Amino acid sequence: MIPKELKGKKVTVVGLARSGVAAAHLLHAVGADVTVADAKEESKLAGALTRLDRRAIRVIVGSGYESALDEAQVVVISPGVPTGLSILNKARARHVPVVGELELAFGFLNAPVLAVTGTNGKSTTVTLIGLLLKEYGKRVFVGGNLGTPLCEAALSTYRSRAQESPYDYVVAEVSSFQLETIVRFRPWIAALLNITPDHLDRYPALAPYVAAKARIFENQTSDDYAVLNHDDERTLAFRTSLKAHELGFSRTGPVKEGAFLEGDQVVLSFKGQRQSICKVHEIRIPGAHNVANAMAASMVAHVCGCPPDVMRRVL
Repeated sequence: MIPKELKGKKVTVVGLARSGVAAAHLLHAVGADVTVADAKEESKLAGALTRLDRRAIRVIVGSGYESALDEAQVVVISPGVPTGLSILNKARARHVPVVGELELAFGFLNAPVLAVTGTNGKSTTVTLIGLLLKEYGKRVFVGGNLGTPLCEAALSTYRSRAQESPYDYVVAEVSSFQLETIVRFRPWIAALLNITPDHLDRYPALAPYVAAKARIFENQTSDDYAVLNHDDERTLAFRTSLKAHELGFSRTGPVKEGAFLEGDQVVLSFKGQRQSICKVHEIRIPGAHNVANAMAASMVAHVCGCPPDVMRRVL
């Protein structure tokens, strides 16, 4: 969604976690008629409700929360809200757009989005990318799934619309739940770290979970980059369907373009040039899995122009 599509529209935000509150603030700022809804009773939502101006934003919670969707022209759901709820299907049957907080925020961002998903390592990798780019002197927003909601970056961007963008890069941790409801979301660099069985309380089998993760690449073009773990068979299986330029990372062997180990050295190969970053034992976060996370983060930062000496210092 973009600002001009939302001004004056009746928008209901379902789910009052941090993402829902941030979405409500953004929607109110752009002139939408905002209602927030949650199945929980008000006594269990005290923390979230104190962050909302109830004079400006309508609140419907508890047993009658479903009525908040009756007149909605757009529905925004928090990541924890199952996309198959009957009330959401009823809204779709009325041709009401149902999008997630990730999709809502993306329409406002004017800085390149660097998105990371995977079963494990997302938070570490996103944090590392943010540290690498900040050390490089860039203005970076770091958030998403388990951190600061992306709608907060969107709100900052919207408020500075008459001025320079507040960010050089937006680094986003992205979950399968968030990816289920994307429409236009298109990261300039998208990284898929790994896939192992997870969230099978929400997904009936592994295949829908894998398919949700793969949507991170869905809207990319040949102008974008896709970073894949070459040591993970489920992740590597998507390389044949990519439209973006593929970059790999591997702890077990060289890759044509990407990050890999050469002896005890972390090496990056990109556009015909090879750079040695550091020795494996010099990476301060422990564990082989974190070597992989560090390689993925370094490759993303390298595409953004981060030089080897900065990466070495941070790692």
